[in-house]
Amino acid sequence: MTCEDAALDEDECYLSTRRLRLRPATLGDAPAIARHANDRQIAEMTSRIPHPYTLGHAEAFLTGVEDELILAVTRRSDNVFVGLASLQALEADDAVELGYWIGRPFWSQGYATEAAQAVIDHAFSRLAMELVEVRCRVINGASRRVIQKCGFGYCGTGLSLSLAAGRVASETYRMDRRCWQSLKDWSRTG
Repeated sequence: MTCEDAALDEDECYLSTRRLRLRPATLGDAPAIARHANDRQIAEMTSRIPHPYTLGHAEAFLTGVEDELILAVTRRSDNVFVGLASLQALEADDAVELGYWIGRPFWSQGYATEAAQAVIDHAFSRLAMELVEVRCRVINGASRRVIQKCGFGYCGTGLSLSLAAGRVASETYRMDRRCWQSLKDWSRTG
């Protein structure tokens, strides 16, 4: 899933929030991705980041993704790279999986929630998805808080594969279009 797949022009692939700008990730982001993703705590909380994580891993990831929108999360004030967010196509044509991670220097500043909300809005409003799914490790309380703040509903616990941690217990959450629309309507009246 790329800008072209979503029938958007280049400018529309940029998502802006109060403090962040999300844009399509490029090979120019590979050094920053490698620097921040080469953190065992980040790698162990994701499914696709091995540890150690090198520049070669970042370049291979950026050139090898298919059916996925990969967005660099940057600060609007200085364009500093803070992490990645993504939407990956699921088996159903109108469903995607949300992914995100934020580099350690930027933790506990609300960036993950802000970026996730922008990507969720993009999935429902511009990409016309009917369902967004997200998973987190059972031990990842910070990610669970982001997921809950975004309004996802808990679906269940299962096992996921993490390149850095092996088979791990994970929780799955979902949000459908009706729930998203209700949350948007509620935030306008509150």
